[in-house]
Amino acid sequence: MGAVDKVVLELKKICAEIIKHKCLIALLILLATLSGSVASAKVADLPVFSRSVETLDESKTVVMKVTGATIALSFAITLLPDDWGTPLADSLADMNKYLVFMLGMIYFENLLVTKGIPIIFKYLLPIAFLLLIIYLIATTKWVKKIAIKLSLKIFALSLVLILVVPCGTAISNRLCSGSMSYVNDAITLAEDGADKVEGMSENASEDKSFYERISELFNTAIGGVQDLFNYYKGIVGKFVNSIAILAVAYCVIPVLTFLILFWILNQMLQLESFRSRGDFFLREKTKEDNNDFTENKEMKS
Repeated sequence: MGAVDKVVLELKKICAEIIKHKCLIALLILLATLSGSVASAKVADLPVFSRSVETLDESKTVVMKVTGATIALSFAITLLPDDWGTPLADSLADMNKYLVFMLGMIYFENLLVTKGIPIIFKYLLPIAFLLLIIYLIATTKWVKKIAIKLSLKIFALSLVLILVVPCGTAISNRLCSGSMSYVNDAITLAEDGADKVEGMSENASEDKSFYERISELFNTAIGGVQDLFNYYKGIVGKFVNSIAILAVAYCVIPVLTFLILFWILNQMLQLESFRSRGDFFLREKTKEDNNDFTENKEMKS
């Protein structure tokens, strides 16, 4: 092979690399455009996300029912004579703060699916693609290093935020679906108890004592204040267990899902914290500056 043929071959390789490089940049531009204009408008309608929204709406309904049942039962207990049930009524009313927190968590997840995921596709993913383009076209080593690291971090965070709600709702349904019947039983028991006590207060009979009427209403052998207190204490205990089930299903599992997903991506991409990456970059930059200074000194000497 002559010298001319070698030059031609090298030129062909260079042209192929340039074409490949430009095609990759064009593909990234196309992906960024599609993500920001098309995917961001359609992604929330995908079945995986619409099912998550339906599950969150059902969860919100359950929490609202528990909240309504605790308020109704708390009010019904205050109707009983001698104010002996006031501590129990206060305990039931205090449970609502946990339920409000769960509602806030469910609302946040709903907001993440309906508003957050379109924002991720509209802004975060195009920024990540843009950083990849900068990585491809940049000639400075430290610029390329920063661009690729930031791009990987944005991709990882975006993927976690996109998957966390569908994965969290699926895991909650699989692990806690059997326990929801206990929650529904507690709701039914509290609503029935509240309705019966209110009805008994409205239609009080003078022939029977208060505890006899309560015994007939609840089919329980209640003969005094202590028995009645124990009966309502059992209902309060059911509500405590129900709130614990709801807390695991609607708070603990979503948070653990986020942490596990982020940990998995962290292990796959070998990502470090922003601080450690920044320290690494500073060390590398200082090393390069020192090398340049040494080379200049040697050239002068």
